[in-house]
Amino acid sequence: MIKQISVGLMLSLSTMAFADDHASSTPGPVETWNCVLNEGKTLDDVRKVAQMVSEVDEADSNPVAQWVFTPFTGEMENGRFVLMTGWPNFPAMGKAFGNFFTDGAGDEVMVEWAATATCDTRNLYMVEELHNSLGQ
Repeated sequence: MIKQISVGLMLSLSTMAFADDHASSTPGPVETWNCVLNEGKTLDDVRKVAQMVSEVDEADSNPVAQWVFTPFTGEMENGRFVLMTGWPNFPAMGKAFGNFFTDGAGDEVMVEWAATATCDTRNLYMVEELHNSLGQ
């Protein structure tokens, strides 16, 4: 139940990335990794990996955004977090995946990621903004 609530919250909050003032939102794909930090690692190590992802995507001109979610209530397992990556549409996601995974641009990132966290699930979702008054 906690995971379902967490995913719902993530999806609700993540829609901010696709907001365009008061224009209608177009659904966009996101990927989530539900993880626990490896021994001796901190969220600073997750931020380092996120920066590496940013550099790989920037070098290939891929539009991408990332968020990290950490619990402040509910299941408070030490080191638990969710990393979410989002793209504006499927063609952008496909191009980024091709560069990162198929072409090998993300190989070094994935080595660092495996050293940083152990993830029990990886999921893909569609995100659509329904309401957002946070920017007002």
